[in-house]
Amino acid sequence: MAVNTMDGPSRHGGPDDDEATRLYLDQISALHRDWDELESRGDDSVQLSRRARSALTEAVRADARHGARVQMPPTDVGPYSLTELALRTLIRDTVDDVPGVVSLRTAVDHEPGAGWGTRGLPRRIACRVSLAITTPDLPALADAVRQAVRAACAREFDLVDLVVDVHIEDLHEN
Repeated sequence: MAVNTMDGPSRHGGPDDDEATRLYLDQISALHRDWDELESRGDDSVQLSRRARSALTEAVRADARHGARVQMPPTDVGPYSLTELALRTLIRDTVDDVPGVVSLRTAVDHEPGAGWGTRGLPRRIACRVSLAITTPDLPALADAVRQAVRAACAREFDLVDLVVDVHIEDLHEN
């Protein structure tokens, strides 16, 4: 038989608890009123410093540049994610490394994400490219882009069976 060694009652509620809760809520309300009044008067004690505003702005900009977190297949070490920017950079660099090809835009379709601001596993990639006008076989070059992107994603992120669409939007001279 277990013996309760805690001091005081072990259940919630009681007249003293109700009074303490009312007092706590009154203090919180007073704090909010005082803060709002100081803020409306422009009091420096409740304003963010210029340095804090600048750091906050930079953090938001960096987050917007890097995009959402993308879930990747788990590794032996455990699960991981990377930014949309990292994924797009790998794809763009891979496309640009194919001779006669210039990456224009990349779109990625994802599985549903696990949480707010998170994308699930990539399932389809659409690469919009410009090919050299001197290319004798445009479909073969598009297929080379497809294979290069699939290989890079499999090698770097263990994304296998990824669908890669290649859309030729433009032709350029070398």
